[in-house]
Amino acid sequence: LRRRLAMKMKAAIYTRVSTQGQAVNGESLDMQKERLVAYVNLHKWKLFKIYEDGGFSGKDTNRPAFQRILRDAEQERFDVLVVYKIDRLSRSILDFHKTMEFLNKHKISFVSVTQQFDTTTSMGRLMLAILVDFANFEREIDADRAFDAYMNRLKNGVPSGAIPYGYKRENKKIVILPEKAKIVKEIFNLAKSGHSTRQIAKEIGFTHHHIRSILDNPFYAGYLVRRRDKYNHRIPPEQYVFYKAQHEPIISLELWKAVFNTRKHNVRIRKSKWGSLFSRLIYCPYCKHNLSFHAKQRKSGIVVFYYECDPIRPGEKSCHQYGREEPLEEELLKRVTRRFRIRATKEKQTANNQKKTAQITLKIKRLIRLAENDDLPLEEVKRRIKELNKEKASLLASQVIKDDFKEVRKVITKISQVYPYMTREEKSMLWHAVIEQIVAYRERFVVMWRDGGKSYIKRGEKLKIPLNQVQPLSPPPYLGRRG
Repeated sequence: LRRRLAMKMKAAIYTRVSTQGQAVNGESLDMQKERLVAYVNLHKWKLFKIYEDGGFSGKDTNRPAFQRILRDAEQERFDVLVVYKIDRLSRSILDFHKTMEFLNKHKISFVSVTQQFDTTTSMGRLMLAILVDFANFEREIDADRAFDAYMNRLKNGVPSGAIPYGYKRENKKIVILPEKAKIVKEIFNLAKSGHSTRQIAKEIGFTHHHIRSILDNPFYAGYLVRRRDKYNHRIPPEQYVFYKAQHEPIISLELWKAVFNTRKHNVRIRKSKWGSLFSRLIYCPYCKHNLSFHAKQRKSGIVVFYYECDPIRPGEKSCHQYGREEPLEEELLKRVTRRFRIRATKEKQTANNQKKTAQITLKIKRLIRLAENDDLPLEEVKRRIKELNKEKASLLASQVIKDDFKEVRKVITKISQVYPYMTREEKSMLWHAVIEQIVAYRERFVVMWRDGGKSYIKRGEKLKIPLNQVQPLSPPPYLGRRG
């Protein structure tokens, strides 16, 4: 009976290499495949499919063939998964244990050919966990060695990776390209004079992403910096540690810092038809950068504004969480109205605004008397009063956006009455005046007010993230789904 059951077992084979060095050292895909097929034939199992991941690291589960295994295992299309070594499946102990739980849930056995382990026994499960611990330890040691080598090069002023625009390697040295160096100098001079990256890009003929990467790089000032931490998150320029490089600079460090300070303190309010209300305010704590503003116009003419966590550079990963602007704006308006409901004194109002406000009030009273005496049609009176109220609200709004935060608290009386008559640019300036930062967690927004307080906004139906559009930072194996 056992022999008959064994004949019916379907075996899936998984092979993986991450570098060319593994192929040279005897662990190529062909060698693994040959050994595994022989093992399956020896046990008289039926070969279901061979899954191959060439050039993918085992540090996580973001591998195409591995994800196909999870989808097929979820449908229980095979009975046993066979690998050459445990570290071919995973070098992360957390991912390995989640994979084992996933396979056990769907009654799929696991076999490592060279280590002779079977997950059906308790001793086999214990030894598997120990081996995975050692594999993970080995990977961390290799990562530490690579990091130490990188830091040693950095301290010695030797760059790693690609050489930026304006330079080239020549006889193992980094030299300046004169023609391109002139363009780099022009870019920094334009930025110092207050030009935006898009304006510079249009004038020079580059993309604004290319311009931004040049302006952010102190390599041109003759210094190297570490731009990513050990978790591959961006290090803010304010936290850069500068190391003197061996190559010749194109610009001075003083010019680079002057451009950096100019760009940092410049108010980035978009003056377009669809300007962003919360640009550079909504922060993603998972990817360590701000959410990007997007505007999408539907066929009906309605414009939808939303913020999404996009990759900063091509090929980078991001969680792609997003939130619509309109419901977030509504929730913030409720809280800011309650938070800053402070009556303004007449002494703090400008004489000009006082005079104009008083004149508008008198005009409204006269219109009401005309309506009471039937000297003017009621609809005409309503129309004129509405226009006067709009003009009055605009005066208050203009006062709000010109004052700093301390003055804003003294001027704002009822934002809900003023807010509808403000332009998008004025609204954006208002939010930047009262909000320090909005941290976008997956379940809620945490609003950091400039007075030191906090507010919490739960992400309900309108602000909820659609999970089918979110890419988790480290997806566990059991989340694998078709498509």
